[in-house]
Amino acid sequence: MARLSILIALFAALVLVVQTSAFRSEQSCQRQLQQLNLRHCERHIIQRIQQQQQEEEDRSRTLRGMKHVSRLSNSSSESEELDQCCEQLNKLNNQKCQCRALQQIFENQSEQLEGRQQEQQLEQELEKLPRTCGFGPLRRCNVNPEEE
Repeated sequence: MARLSILIALFAALVLVVQTSAFRSEQSCQRQLQQLNLRHCERHIIQRIQQQQQEEEDRSRTLRGMKHVSRLSNSSSESEELDQCCEQLNKLNNQKCQCRALQQIFENQSEQLEGRQQEQQLEQELEKLPRTCGFGPLRRCNVNPEEE
């Protein structure tokens, strides 16, 4: 009986340690996110969505037989935004915190979008971002926290 009590006490202590560690990790992530400037990521994602919309409009015009007007993309600006975005995300110490950053970007930008299609494009671009930055895909990261 005494052994059972000791095992229960050890198990309870272990659970407490795990919970405390998770809480500290969450606090650390919140501090890191507050210190980051995610505007570069937001601008990069919005540029990608606008670029996709422009390409779609150009395809539509071509299909209707309208003259194709080529627009120059600002690829150096896009590249700079992406580089700075990746640098910021790289400062986060774990995948869970990187996922929280992507969720934060989604929350900030989804209010400014028009319609479900743009929201889906935002989700897709955010899901691709870790691979684009060279981190690989984030496991179990739903960038749209409303769908969790």
